[in-house]
Amino acid sequence: MDRVDGRQAGPHRTSGERVGDYFQTIVDTEISSADAAPMAARIVEWLVAEGVVGPDRTEPVIGSGPAYPPGPRHRAVVDSSGWSEPWEAGGLEVVTTRAVFDAGQYAEASGADCPHCGRTTELRDEETWDEIPGAWDPFAAAEQAWLADGDAPVRCTHCRAESPLTDWTGMDDAFAYGSLGFTFWGWPDLTPRFLAEFGRRLDRHRTVCIRGKI
Repeated sequence: MDRVDGRQAGPHRTSGERVGDYFQTIVDTEISSADAAPMAARIVEWLVAEGVVGPDRTEPVIGSGPAYPPGPRHRAVVDSSGWSEPWEAGGLEVVTTRAVFDAGQYAEASGADCPHCGRTTELRDEETWDEIPGAWDPFAAAEQAWLADGDAPVRCTHCRAESPLTDWTGMDDAFAYGSLGFTFWGWPDLTPRFLAEFGRRLDRHRTVCIRGKI
């Protein structure tokens, strides 16, 4: 769904005005489809108890139904330095089905790293940033298979070993694959401390935080 990747983007929304829509998505890349909804309920219960979000989904977000509104203590979990006041955070959208979470306008991975040999399959030309013809095709096919709950191997062009799509790394600033995602719409950067606690409460699964814009 998203990415900002080092870009200072605030403010995304100002009071009384929707200018938006930068976002941050925390993705659990290891949880099973069966465990996603129960885990989401646990996380939302924690966020409500901490005052980070409100208990009822009343906040509209782009392209989805109502989301959880920011709670009375949401400013405690963000770094708003560099943001002009007043700013107003948007809703928290929770996805509990298998999905490709991408960085919106910034979803342009330069390469993908093989889990076996560690070498990078280049997806874009470093100088022109143009897509390398055919480079993404094996990943696109695996992505469709993965979304359909099928096997999704990708063969490395270097070592020729096949690895599941979800084991490839290096694309985390642009794409993440998982069955559980939490998208914070229009919030300043979430603090490292909050992200660390979020990961701990996700049973220390591998998590990715994608920042982006639509």
